[in-house]
Amino acid sequence: MKVFFVSLGCPKNLTDSEVLMGKFTSSGHQITLNPKEADTIVVNTCAFLKAARDEAAAVIREMAKWKEKGRCRQLLVAGCLPEYLRKIGGAIHESPVRRIDGIIDSINLYECGVPRIKATQPWFAYVKISEGCNNNCTYCLIPKIRGRLRHRKVRDILAEVKGLAKRGVKEIIYIAQDTTAYPYLARLLKLTAKIKGIRWIRLMYAHPGHLSQSTIKVMAEEKKIVKYIDLPIQHSEDRILRSMRRKYGRNTIEIQLKLLREMMPGIAIRTSVIVGFPGETERDFENLKEFIKQAKFDRLGVFPYSREKGTKAFMMKGQVPEKVKRRRACELMKLQAGISRKINAKLAGRTLEVLIEGRKGKDLVGRSFRDAPEIDGRVHVKNAKKVSLGEFIRAVISSSGRHDLFGKPAI
Repeated sequence: MKVFFVSLGCPKNLTDSEVLMGKFTSSGHQITLNPKEADTIVVNTCAFLKAARDEAAAVIREMAKWKEKGRCRQLLVAGCLPEYLRKIGGAIHESPVRRIDGIIDSINLYECGVPRIKATQPWFAYVKISEGCNNNCTYCLIPKIRGRLRHRKVRDILAEVKGLAKRGVKEIIYIAQDTTAYPYLARLLKLTAKIKGIRWIRLMYAHPGHLSQSTIKVMAEEKKIVKYIDLPIQHSEDRILRSMRRKYGRNTIEIQLKLLREMMPGIAIRTSVIVGFPGETERDFENLKEFIKQAKFDRLGVFPYSREKGTKAFMMKGQVPEKVKRRRACELMKLQAGISRKINAKLAGRTLEVLIEGRKGKDLVGRSFRDAPEIDGRVHVKNAKKVSLGEFIRAVISSSGRHDLFGKPAI
């Protein structure tokens, strides 16, 4: 049987798709890149926000057409959407569609020894260290959809990373709904740094309330751990953070930023914030803007609050109009654009190690330690000699824009 996959949503969902593809191939089936020749089509869905559910519905409708005009005999819907529909309510309005009920629990699949079929570029891989979440933030559906926090064993994670290194993977990106809630994170990072062939180790989705000094210390000490962290603060005002049930305040954020920058000078810090959360006043928003000015994050994602049925925040008083949420998001992004330009401009003359991932004309395009795949900027290296994709080169930065850096090979 030939199986075609569509993976929607975040890298955490992508790792589930990779494991599920491995499960199919280990059962004797073949993965195809062409839906026209597929006997089975699997859509692995995201349902975290309404926009994600709308995207999933559109893709399901598109894939359902192959049951009419292709050789497809079954369309399977996996991932978060079936669980969302089961627990929050609703239905998949496309027929015939069969659900893979429940989430694809990659934790259990890993424990069964199912091999992964990598869907990312050969030189980097996402590795999920835990599944689910215990935080119960008032705006978030993840605990209902993904369940409570479950951890993978350190030895299983390390065995997977060693296997990936043997396949040519050079960058490991640790992910989870809440990576810093992993109880053995510092130890895991230290042991990962000892694995031959791995050059970069990156940490994403680090909840500020769970980021320990021991983890920061290991990040600072180990050369293979890139000096980069994704630290989603969500807001700066204590009243809003309490309403979100984030379990930390502005003081915690400020202490962590100070500690990270003292122990790792030049660290690139990415964060995300939510604007227009119920009860957010203009004064709250202006205070958030001031905090962003002072904190000077290297990267910032801004999300207008999405009112999701099934969350505590859905019924909160003080819902902010959509127009106001969009305006606040635009203001913050404009503010961050100026901050990012100034930070990037200060990198002129600095030599950075760049992982080459593509070409644009005669120039090479890659990422530095400051750049996570797909969400951050790129480094453009002019007039570079022939270099294979997936190789590292050193580049001297000559100029910059809001997101990208431009340079030439270091002599």
